[in-house]
Amino acid sequence: IDLNALTQNFKYLKSKIKPGVKFMGLVTAFAYGSDSSVIAKKHQQLSADYLAVAYASEGILLRDEGIQAPILVLHPQTVNFDKIVARCLEPSIYSPLMLKRFIAFAEANQLKDYPIHIKINTGMNRIGFAPNEIQAIADLMGSTTAVKVKSIFSHLAASEDMGNKAFTEKQLALFQESSERLIKLLGYQPLRHSLNTSGILNYPNAQFDMVRSGIGLYGFGNDAIENQHLK
Repeated sequence: IDLNALTQNFKYLKSKIKPGVKFMGLVTAFAYGSDSSVIAKKHQQLSADYLAVAYASEGILLRDEGIQAPILVLHPQTVNFDKIVARCLEPSIYSPLMLKRFIAFAEANQLKDYPIHIKINTGMNRIGFAPNEIQAIADLMGSTTAVKVKSIFSHLAASEDMGNKAFTEKQLALFQESSERLIKLLGYQPLRHSLNTSGILNYPNAQFDMVRSGIGLYGFGNDAIENQHLK
């Protein structure tokens, strides 16, 4: 693992974002098959604002290795809520049922303002709240002080393919509309993030409060020209 190459990629991608925009490094799937602990420690040294893992077990591993940065768990499972909270991991919440269950867990454990991340489905169609469920999210959040929305996010399906620019722009517009509506209902301002590596490179006007990079940190820009800047 060439950490100098990782450092160059990190700094190149950071150079593409506006001052004040936070940076989340993805170390899912053992950091794309390399070594999540080594990579996460380097991210932390480079002052990444957030890390993201797929499952609670990956986040637990990083905590055991001394990683103290905030860690988003993209695919938490109900049976792991206790482990997530015990290691100060932050779950992505992507359905009304899951939100109800995590609120119930948080209340039962007398938590206060525990950070959660609300995922909105804008067209990727894997997981996420539908835009017409925004009011339901706000109603549930308004009924508790046990949890608090740390961020609202979505995932772009085709940001690397400029032939699908109209579809991506539609996703971004839907995310902006949905997130603004939720923020108004919540009465406070969580972070917002929607851009992945190709989004960072192709849609600089949609950086919101944070961007996420996974494959770009490992040397792939999904574009022949951008690949020349990455190692």
